[in-house]
Amino acid sequence: MKRQILFRHIPKTGGTTLRIIFNRVYGEEKVYHIKSTDVGSSYWEFRKMSAHERKSFRVISGHGAEMFAEFVNDPFVVSVLREPVPLFFSQYRFLKTSTPSLYYDEVKKLRSPDEYLEYAISKGQDNLLTRYFSNSMRFLIDHSNSIPNMEKEGPALLEVARQNLHTCDALLDLSGFDSGVFALSKMLNWKGIPVYRPSNITRGNRGLAQYDANILQKLKHFLRWDIELYNYFRQEKLDIALLNANKQGLGNFLLKQKMIRIIARAIGKQ
Repeated sequence: MKRQILFRHIPKTGGTTLRIIFNRVYGEEKVYHIKSTDVGSSYWEFRKMSAHERKSFRVISGHGAEMFAEFVNDPFVVSVLREPVPLFFSQYRFLKTSTPSLYYDEVKKLRSPDEYLEYAISKGQDNLLTRYFSNSMRFLIDHSNSIPNMEKEGPALLEVARQNLHTCDALLDLSGFDSGVFALSKMLNWKGIPVYRPSNITRGNRGLAQYDANILQKLKHFLRWDIELYNYFRQEKLDIALLNANKQGLGNFLLKQKMIRIIARAIGKQ
């Protein structure tokens, strides 16, 4: 696979783990990592590089990677999707507890998911799947760009996002991440899959049962664009793991990953 890989990393979809895998397959020096706390500086840094310097990277990875596509000739585009409501809560917990986060100072003061929902809407952190796949995150690199209002622009952005799903070369579902990685390794002709364990997992996740029914119902309304997009992804069977459901070696690989997760939990690494 000679095409450069463009990894469109949507927050809290297993992207840190996939980037680590790319680092181990291609070498960390061959992976251009977009700074999540300053996408703009990464964009301008990459833009100023010569064509030769840009081509030296096998992978361009990070939030807003789709905006780097203009600098890459025929990239192999990869992304991971996740069920929207769990994604929302995972992002909330992450921003509330992660000090390097761009939004930490403000989110740590919020007292509930209800308060965070209002904040997320104002900052363009709601409906992340639809926003990223509709290429509506330009405000991350240029703060003069307005944040699209989903209540007004949601239908149009959803349609663009649906179309853009079909332009990706490889889409994974976080719910079957290991199977997706196995399929990706076949598509990219890796000699093997490096050892990895889930990384950047936000603590305190006890499932949706811990949340009040009212906030869950409210989220289904305000995240309806993401819910529709994720359902479309599932209905259209765009998950590359489905291409390798009976592939030789998959069962052994999944068993190995299960053991790695058990060991990681036992030693407090997950």
